[in-house]
Amino acid sequence: MSFPVSKSKMVQLRKSRSNGKFKAIRPQLTSVIDMMTVLLCYLLQSFSSEGEIVTVSKNLDLPQSTAQKTPQLTTVVTVNNDVILAEGQALARVDEVLATDDLVIPQLNDWLQVRRQTTEKLAKYSTSLKFKGDVMIVGDKRIRFRLLKKIMYTCGQQGFNNFSLAVLKKEK
Repeated sequence: MSFPVSKSKMVQLRKSRSNGKFKAIRPQLTSVIDMMTVLLCYLLQSFSSEGEIVTVSKNLDLPQSTAQKTPQLTTVVTVNNDVILAEGQALARVDEVLATDDLVIPQLNDWLQVRRQTTEKLAKYSTSLKFKGDVMIVGDKRIRFRLLKKIMYTCGQQGFNNFSLAVLKKEK
């Protein structure tokens, strides 16, 4: 069996340089650990912990704003053209809420009352947890002001007086 000329010359060169012994190249373990440490530090520093706090559904079109304040983790009330949601749980239909003249939405009022009582119970046992009355309203830009007013009034009746509205940051 014959080998190609180029391969046989390479084998002869390798054998002559290393006295007939083939050596495998092994990276040193400390170099690999140093490289991985640098890579890990880079990835940790480039990681943004200020990601999306609010998940916006596809059928919501948020209004645009030039606001610079970043969203905080609070109680979220979502309103689209069909239903009012609190933390993802459907509470009331929009057409039924708009049909009444009452400013208080009963289902939302009950949900917020339970949420407040739960937070106040937990605050008794924790020094870091405190009821602040923060609520974020995530609403479509086409919802009626009358509906928004009812939601804000209902939140205010249960002590959720610190309103913030979710908006998209306007591109400059």
